[in-house]
Amino acid sequence: MSKVLVPVSRRRRTERGAITAEYAVTLAAACGFSGILIALLKSEAMISVLKAIINWALQAAGVDGVQV
Repeated sequence: MSKVLVPVSRRRRTERGAITAEYAVTLAAACGFSGILIALLKSEAMISVLKAIINWALQAAGVDGVQV
């Protein structure tokens, strides 16, 4: 029985580790996005917008005189 040698370039490449790399890229993107979101939500402009939305919702529910 003889063994046939296959050149390295013709071997089938596996995609081992590709999913792990995709998870790593997704995780890095999610961390970056969350950092930007946290920075936006800490700004005074966004805090005032959120307070206005909460006050509007409370007034729509019939609760008056509440200042957040």
